[in-house]
Parts: sequence; C-alpha cells; structure tokens
Amino acid sequence: MLERMELLCFPSRDPLHDLVLPLYLRPTQVWLPVNPLRVVEGERLLACLKAHGFAVEWLDWPKFADCSDHAAPVVELLERMVKDLSAPEVVMALGESAEPWELVCRQVMEDLLHKGEYRVMVMTGDLRHAVGIAPGRIVMETLPSLLEPADYLQACNATLRRSVSDEAEHVECMRGRRELTLHMARHCADIGSALGTLNYLARQAVDQNDESLVAPKQNLPRKAARPLREALERMGAAELIDFDGGRELIFRSAEACRYVAGGWLEEYAWLTASELDAEHVHAGLELTWNAGSGPTPRNELDLFVLHRNRALTVECKTSDMGEGDITARVLYKLDSIAERLSALPGNATLLSAREIPDLIVKRARAQGTEVFDADRLTAFRDWLGEWLDD
Repeated sequence: MLERMELLCFPSRDPLHDLVLPLYLRPTQVWLPVNPLRVVEGERLLACLKAHGFAVEWLDWPKFADCSDHAAPVVELLERMVKDLSAPEVVMALGESAEPWELVCRQVMEDLLHKGEYRVMVMTGDLRHAVGIAPGRIVMETLPSLLEPADYLQACNATLRRSVSDEAEHVECMRGRRELTLHMARHCADIGSALGTLNYLARQAVDQNDESLVAPKQNLPRKAARPLREALERMGAAELIDFDGGRELIFRSAEACRYVAGGWLEEYAWLTASELDAEHVHAGLELTWNAGSGPTPRNELDLFVLHRNRALTVECKTSDMGEGDITARVLYKLDSIAERLSALPGNATLLSAREIPDLIVKRARAQGTEVFDADRLTAFRDWLGEWLDD
C-alpha cells in the first residue's frame, strides 16, 4: 500500500466539483496551482479543503499565455511533490472541461513518471463517478455521498442564519399538520383565487414582522364556497383558526397566520422530500452572502435538498404569478440562488399553488427551472423521487 498520495488540482469555476475528488481519495496533501484568473475560485476551494482538515499547498501559478516554457513549472512542481517521499503516488484531478495547464501537466506526468507512480482522474458531470483515464485502461468508480450542506455554504461564501426544519418543535408541528397540508396540496386548484384572499387576511392579522397577532378576527368578502370551506374547517380542526362556517375566521396565533398565508406549501415540499428519504432536507432557510464590506445580502430559501452530491433548491409561491415584475423577480431569485448553490443542471424547482401562464412556465424551463403549478402540484412527489434515484 502506498504511504502517501499527493493530489494536484487546478481550481475550476466550481469549487464543489473540485472538492469531491479530495473527499473521495483522502490524499496526504493537496496542491493548488492557482493562476491570476482563478484566485477567487482557488480561495473558496482552499477554504473548503481546510474545513475538512486537508493539508494544502497554495502555488502562485502563471497565466498560460504569459509562460514561454510551459513544461518547466510543471517539472519543478512534480520534483517538489515526489522529493524525499516514500513510494509516493501523484494524482492529478482533470477538470470537467480540461484547460491548457491541465493538459500540459498530464503530458509531463506521462513523460516523467512510471505506471503506478501517477494517475489522472476526472469526475463525471453529475458527481456520481470518478473516472481514472490514465495510465492504462479507463476505470470508473461509483462515488458515495460525500458533500454536506456546509460544503455548499462554504463554496458559495454564505452563512446559514436559520433553518426552521432544524427546530424540533417546528418539525413536530409540520408532522402534526401533515394531513391538512396534503389536503391543501391536492385541492389548491379547486380553492383557486380564494387562496389570495386567505393570504391577504392572514397577513392583515399579524404585525409587519409576522411575529405577533394584531387583528386576529378577519372576515371573508363573501361566504366560502365548498373547497375553501372544507379547507377552513380542516384548519379549525387543526386548531389554527376558529371558523364560524360563514365568513368569520379568527386566527389563533402568528404561526397559524404564516401557515395559512403560504407556509402550508413550504411544509408540503419539506414533507415530500423527507418522506422520500432524501439525505439532507432543510426548510425555511435564511442565508446571508458574505460579500465583504457594506450591507450583507440576505435571502430566504424555502427548501434545500442535498442527495448523492447533488443539490436542489425549491421556491414555493401561493400568490398569483402573472407576467409582471414580481414573477420576474421570483424566477431571477430562484435562478441566482440555485446557481450559487450548485452549478449542476436540473437544480431548481418552482412550486405554485396557483395556475401559472404558459409563457412563465416556458421562461422558467428555459433557465433550467422545473415548474409545478396548481394542477400538477402533487406530481412533484413522483418527479422528486425520480430526481433522487437518477
């Protein structure tokens, strides 16, 4: 057995992609040749590696276009890596889209080192396999689950301020409301525009911070139709509201207001992912982006799922989604957060309790966002099951 393994990794645009191979191989040391165009990515990868306790050597590397003898710095580096080491193995991580320095490095390794002294490995795009491509025949190895939610936060320079699904009391409430939540998901299309009325009344009942009741007694504009009446009766049975069967409803708590105003859809997403045994499921996240000096950008994320090294972000909406600025901002937010948390395709989903116009659906899918509106909401479970098994 080799006593040491030295891993050579040129940082790419995706620190998470670069992190998986070190986590899998557990090398003695990781060497990071960082050219001036990859300093930010190199710093994020360095932080991720150090968070896992790796010994890391940062190397200031020249731009490829500024170097007259491209083999020279690679030869010098390999000499450093193997000098005075007992039976070392040098592994080079080849990026998904190999860049010139990586190709030069591979060529120099093949010229200077013998079979058994080095390997060249690459990750598949879905982070499910590690592939040895040199020397000799191609060998593909299935990867276990390696990435943690903390790796995603570290890679995108974010801090998790809160996750309601980490709070035992909140989880107990979500599980206790399961049947009500599933009823809302199955019948939201029948309730239709009355969901907007419920949202409005629930927000009128609490203060601006959604923390305290200020006007618990509210009135519907007209007597509830059957789908809405059944939903309100179930909310009453769950002790969220008092409903007189006609127009009057009384909210029992600020938490009840948050649930009625759309929290039920977020709970549906969380219940679905949890019951499908996704490895990591977090709901109700508050994130801040560590952007240096000045105001710290903050985002709320309804659901984050991490399973077998792939991440999925889910946004939930119970308000009307037309073709205006609000909808555009929702799609932009989902796309930008999903892009920050995972560069992999198929990593964003929008759940809506209302019907979404075809134009909006097409726009969302064009940016890689899967959409489930009122008529397809319960199909989210089957889709997510396939995503987890893919």
